Amino acid sequence: MPMIPLEPISLETKLFFLSAVEFGSRLFRGPVAPDRQGMAEWLELVTLAPAELVNMLPDDRPVLPGMEPDFALPALLARLTEMDDATQASQLPEAFARLFGPGAAPGAVPGADGAMPLMAHQLALDLEYLIALLAKGFLGGAPDMAAQAGAMCRDVLAPRLADLEGRLAAGDHTGVFATAAAVMLHVVRDLGQKL
Repeated sequence: MPMIPLEPISLETKLFFLSAVEFGSRLFRGPVAPDRQGMAEWLELVTLAPAELVNMLPDDRPVLPGMEPDFALPALLARLTEMDDATQASQLPEAFARLFGPGAAPGAVPGADGAMPLMAHQLALDLEYLIALLAKGFLGGAPDMAAQAGAMCRDVLAPRLADLEGRLAAGDHTGVFATAAAVMLHVVRDLGQKL
């Protein structure tokens, strides 16, 4: 039986969640095309979207014990601002390829985790599906879809993101992808509690 939210979720909060989930999906999908344009668009998303999300933080964000009211977004911004533009342009694509690219198999790169490319791909797909559920549930008049989104967040995405965050803590030398996984974990946990 679907859970009924005790208090309505504001439009501001719905838009924040949709935008945050879209950011996570696009981040972990990687560049749409491996060419210069695709890489530039992806890098722009990685570097600019966190600040936009901070500006979108809803007024009714979590205040429950153990929940970060800022969804760890300032930590992600801090990681990004530690790097200048040239460093971002060189390190972030290289780190993504090392962590999540097709060559990121054990032995191919020292310390590479062979499960990570599949984990990132599956996470991107799951987050795209979550966007569809949220859009229909929040904006399309289908509250049962919002309930499905909440169950997906609790049962599927929160455990996967916790696992990914732990793996990235050891392998992400930029800290950006590990922190982005933490942001997404906070977002899906809050969605799981609200829906």
